[in-house]
Amino acid sequence: MNNFITINFFIICLCIVSSTVLSQENSIKFAAPADKKIFVLPVPNNKIPLQSEIIITVNGIKLNNKATALTQWTNDNEATFIRLLQINVNKQNDQNQKENITYRLQWLPAKKEINTQIIKNKNSPHLVYPSAQWLAESILLHPKITQLDTSWYTSQKTLYANFVTNDLLLKQHKYPPARASQWLFDRPRSIFQLFILTNTSKWLNQGKRLTEFYLSNLDEQGTFTLKKQFDLKYLMPNGLLYFYLLTGDNRIKPVLKAFFEQSLNWQATYKSNYQFWTERHQAAALNIAITYWEISGSPQAKNRIDEIIDATVQMTFNPKNEWQIIGCPQHTYKSHEGKAGNSPVCSPWMMALLGDGLWRYYRLTHDKRSAALLNAFGDFMPKYGIHFADKRLNNQVLPLYLSSMDNKLLEIKNQWTDGQHSCDVASLIGKSLYIKRKTNEDTFLLQELFNVFVQQCKDMSLKNKYNKKDYALMLPPRRFGWTYSTTSDLPWLTSWLNDSAD
Repeated sequence: MNNFITINFFIICLCIVSSTVLSQENSIKFAAPADKKIFVLPVPNNKIPLQSEIIITVNGIKLNNKATALTQWTNDNEATFIRLLQINVNKQNDQNQKENITYRLQWLPAKKEINTQIIKNKNSPHLVYPSAQWLAESILLHPKITQLDTSWYTSQKTLYANFVTNDLLLKQHKYPPARASQWLFDRPRSIFQLFILTNTSKWLNQGKRLTEFYLSNLDEQGTFTLKKQFDLKYLMPNGLLYFYLLTGDNRIKPVLKAFFEQSLNWQATYKSNYQFWTERHQAAALNIAITYWEISGSPQAKNRIDEIIDATVQMTFNPKNEWQIIGCPQHTYKSHEGKAGNSPVCSPWMMALLGDGLWRYYRLTHDKRSAALLNAFGDFMPKYGIHFADKRLNNQVLPLYLSSMDNKLLEIKNQWTDGQHSCDVASLIGKSLYIKRKTNEDTFLLQELFNVFVQQCKDMSLKNKYNKKDYALMLPPRRFGWTYSTTSDLPWLTSWLNDSAD
């Protein structure tokens, strides 16, 4: 009898402990101003199922709430986890309270799915999140890692951001807001990423301001009107996606849909030696399809993603004209530059743009084709994607602007400016190294090249003679976008690769 009582007591205690652990794992805390009643919470993948009951408490007191799943993660083409959660709360607290209130949010298994019908609000939702790491995972910025040092990256980026977000300084250097070229390479995305990495509200506000300006210069067809003629490169979806995930603004979905429809004019499959084609345009079309798929789950967008990746696979692993396989999507010089020349070429820095979209899709789906392309891009870099400066720059290694495989006279390189792409090319190499480490390949030489470009990236602001007290010039300003839009995971990759090498 005593043994029976002991066993039952043990089982009861075990159940209590298990219940406590489950409760802790299925809850978070966040702080918000006392006068806010509508919250928007970005959520990492595989965290909060659609079939959940949301419970909000303050100091143990349960508050009435209405939860809405604004967007879901699309896993294996099934939306089963919440990506963006809106919570409308009926608060019972002291209305005169001015300090932040700490809320506890719990999610419990439920038979019914959370409401997905969007509730129209008079006031904008207030962004909430329990930690910077939670937010980074929700935006898909970088995976979880402990004690990640981003200061070498964010400190110099902050100096440049203080310049490119200062309209007066930009005007003084002949870049008024209406000058279209400075909006290339997605400045809003870069600023939002700085907010996530630093958890500094200034950059959230600046990102919103820049996005509002960009939105105000889009017509109903999704064309950027500051550019007189349609140009696919000016359709920059990632910053809009981040804006949506940080605000829940319902204007963004139709804009991304318009982008997607506009981008279908781009022929992803390279057919002719004389067809205009660059990795940069392929990257733009891929990014648009991915972001529209993320926000909508559209089967058409998914098919478009597959089309673009399959076409890139063919160009890389089954190149035309019996060209040798070298690890890049080969096309002719004339296709790329619009001038005579049928030699095969590839652009390392444009491959970095394309690689960024492949990397995001790989992290969303573990797509094997994307992984294979990233792997191959890494093989290309040390063999065909670099050149060496002369003794005036200490013979340092630099990324090529355009690489020609059978006619070196067609290569485009400039030792004085090619170093401006050290950060983005380093990020591409880092992504390739990540794939190679997963497949246990020998990565010693590529790791050395990665380290060289990372160091050049670190030294970039130190060599800037135009550094001021609180900002640094970056001209032309679109450099800020190409330097930082595709490189937010560079600190993470640097840390992960160094740890893996130990």
